[in-house]
Amino acid sequence: MGKLRLAIGIVFIAPMFCLLGVLAMIAGGILWGLKLRNASCKVVHFILGWLVLWIYFFLGVRVRVEGKENIPRWGERVCYVPNHASMLDIPVLFGSGMWCGIVAKKELFKIPVLHGLLRTLHCVPIDRSSLREGFKAILEGTKKIESGYPMGIFPEGTRSKTGEMGEMKAGAFKMAIKAKAKIVPVAMANTRFAFEGAENFRIVHIYVKILPPIDTEKLSADELKDVHSVVENRIREALKTLPGPYGRN
Repeated sequence: MGKLRLAIGIVFIAPMFCLLGVLAMIAGGILWGLKLRNASCKVVHFILGWLVLWIYFFLGVRVRVEGKENIPRWGERVCYVPNHASMLDIPVLFGSGMWCGIVAKKELFKIPVLHGLLRTLHCVPIDRSSLREGFKAILEGTKKIESGYPMGIFPEGTRSKTGEMGEMKAGAFKMAIKAKAKIVPVAMANTRFAFEGAENFRIVHIYVKILPPIDTEKLSADELKDVHSVVENRIREALKTLPGPYGRN
């Protein structure tokens, strides 16, 4: 039943993904080439916002967001740090108002259309098998944050196969620390039940809790060393307060 639900969703999502993805790339690219960078971002986000709504509809999800007041103003140095359980995490992140470039595995950049879309969103590929390439990705992401474009990273390194949150790696926070950015912890619950772990055709409720930012520029050296643990603990505590996939506590 879950596989059928997933297959139906993909059949309806794929054409719109290609259509709106290409439109966003063309419109955003033209405006960026004309050095209208803010306009480029706004247009890309507007177009892809409709794609996100389309994904929500055909996957049968309802997303509830708490803490939108904790989203920093556009142009500030920001790094969003969510937990990671599903491929749906990125659309949910965007649909919750946290538009950003994502540090994503390099394999995603080999997929047609998605490759161009990731570049349009200023995402950064990372090769997890190479420390050198990983460091280069962190430096690229740091530069984007310093330029005023928010970035996002999943410090667990990979999606949780069980839905349970994994350990956050300290190295994933180097980008935010180097850029002296505000780290915004984000707790997302039930995304896996709406995609990879779908079990039936019921509406799935996804809950997003945006926590208060942590300004790395104001932290001491000792506090920076432990910031990954602080963020992990805050997200874990937030997840405990969020309901189950069908609205149950």
